[in-house]
Amino acid sequence: MTMDSVPGMSDYVKHATHIVVALQSIQSPVSHLWQRAGWWNAANIMEALIDYGRITGADMSGMCKHIYKANRHKMQGSFRNWAYDDSGWWALAWLKAYDRYHNPKYLKTAEKIFAYMLQNGWDDRCGGGMNWMRNHPYKNAVTNELFILLAARLAAHQTDTARRTYYLNQSLKCYNWLQQSGMRNKDFLYNDGLDKNCNNNHGITWTYNQGVIIAAEKELYTLTHNETYLQSARQTAIACMRKVSDADTILTDRLGKDAGLDCPQFKGIYIRQLAELNTVLNDPAISRFIIRNANVAWANAQSPGHLFDFKWQGPYKDWTGVATGAALDLMNAAAMQP
Repeated sequence: MTMDSVPGMSDYVKHATHIVVALQSIQSPVSHLWQRAGWWNAANIMEALIDYGRITGADMSGMCKHIYKANRHKMQGSFRNWAYDDSGWWALAWLKAYDRYHNPKYLKTAEKIFAYMLQNGWDDRCGGGMNWMRNHPYKNAVTNELFILLAARLAAHQTDTARRTYYLNQSLKCYNWLQQSGMRNKDFLYNDGLDKNCNNNHGITWTYNQGVIIAAEKELYTLTHNETYLQSARQTAIACMRKVSDADTILTDRLGKDAGLDCPQFKGIYIRQLAELNTVLNDPAISRFIIRNANVAWANAQSPGHLFDFKWQGPYKDWTGVATGAALDLMNAAAMQP
């Protein structure tokens, strides 16, 4: 797959194409998932590849079919497991696959995962909200944000008014709980979660916590036409650009001893949702931010074979499938800018 010689093709689509080829080179012939990437990461890599297909017209339907067939009986089946955030990532990935390729089993899978999350993850501790995982009473930002986003997107897919209202009400219920939970701090950023006393634990303001909520607020704005959601999304998006970046405006999650296989995913999720939000905001500052990050990452963070390290500023040391998937999100986002 190459587009280097296609007239009028943007540099960022060409960059993305190189990354797609690199991801294909590290894809398992059995599971059809990717080396040096975990279970939930694979859902996000799949999303990035579907987005690439949407942008370029490339057919990713075969990839979706192979992943579904090879993995649908794992964990608790139908891409569910006891980490409710993991389940939410897969539901969103299959909903995106449905949007692109219209296979009804993908929509049914997303609906089944939502019902599973609601039945098993929601309780009244701290006044409501989703727990992170089974037998772990931790109310965190990302799990609740994923629930809000998934419910809103499922509402948008319903032709039956009652079903649409059901999903929208579930989304709004969780959104309202999150807003009163205290997880959103004075800087308009979401900390990691709540402590045992149901107060903000002042955990790290990970980029993906900001990315998922701005996506959810964009969906709620689309469904309700309430400008408040869009204004809130803009506040958090701009705050993350300013406060979770280095002095050169490059996204930088604060790490512990090492990045592992979670943190390299976070920036890709945020930048993906930032680009989608900007299809509504049309903010030149957001476009400049995305383009700058893409240029810096392309120049500093990749191997000769277009596999990526997690620090977009470089220097390149070693690749992971996770960081490479996040780099595809970044190039997709850059390709979407005017």
